[in-house]
Amino acid sequence: MELSSVKLGIIGTGNMGQAIIKGLLANEDRPEIYAYDVAEVNCRQVQKHFAGQVSVAGGNKELVKEVEVILLAVKPQVVGKVLEEIVDDLDPGQLLLSIAAGIPLKTIEAATAGKLPVVRIMPNTPALVQKGMSALAPGSLATRRHMDLAAEIFSRVGKTVEVNETLMDAVTAVSGSGPAYAFLVIEAMIDAAVKQGLPRDVARTLVVETFSGACALLQDTGQQPMVLKDMVTSPGGTTIAGLAALEEQGIRAAFFQAVEAACDRSRELGKMV
Repeated sequence: MELSSVKLGIIGTGNMGQAIIKGLLANEDRPEIYAYDVAEVNCRQVQKHFAGQVSVAGGNKELVKEVEVILLAVKPQVVGKVLEEIVDDLDPGQLLLSIAAGIPLKTIEAATAGKLPVVRIMPNTPALVQKGMSALAPGSLATRRHMDLAAEIFSRVGKTVEVNETLMDAVTAVSGSGPAYAFLVIEAMIDAAVKQGLPRDVARTLVVETFSGACALLQDTGQQPMVLKDMVTSPGGTTIAGLAALEEQGIRAAFFQAVEAACDRSRELGKMV
């Protein structure tokens, strides 16, 4: 689908909003982009970083009147306020995309009086370097065309998958929050390497490149993690000793609990609007 014929309005130009703008502008087939953020500093950043490529609107209502696709890139806690502000200016011919964590489609559809199709999306922070993972779930009025358009937009900042909305809290807990889990593990491994005498810069390079390479190996081979893990694990060797220590500390249980806690919090956020 060609995006060059689409007018896209982005409400909320924080890190994720600007990442999406950056990904869209990196392609020749790009939409006409309008943006607005209640925080003036974010609007100034857009004007500075994307000068001449993005039109900064004077407000949410002004933005909505100019575009065909509206992307809500605001915090979950303010979604209700934003929708209340723009609901009278929405048109059935428009498409509304929401990346607000935890906010269910039924809440958004109710707040917009069922005027237009809605697609809920959960991206993650690697979108900042066009390596994101976004899950899309259709609302009651969303058609195949709407889903394809949403997928095309978010493919510019990484990969996309479609899921039933009932799984969106789990998606939020896994890929939405997942980068933080990865950063925590990477940080811990760097500190552990430093404890063993490695210089911090060397430790960082070793750990970051090891994780990057491991992910590339998973991606390129299509093998299950356990198969590749077993390839590294020799009987009586160093790797099995390290794995045994991790198992003794309950690493699997810790990740099960982390994902469950994040999933529960996502559900709670959905009830706050």
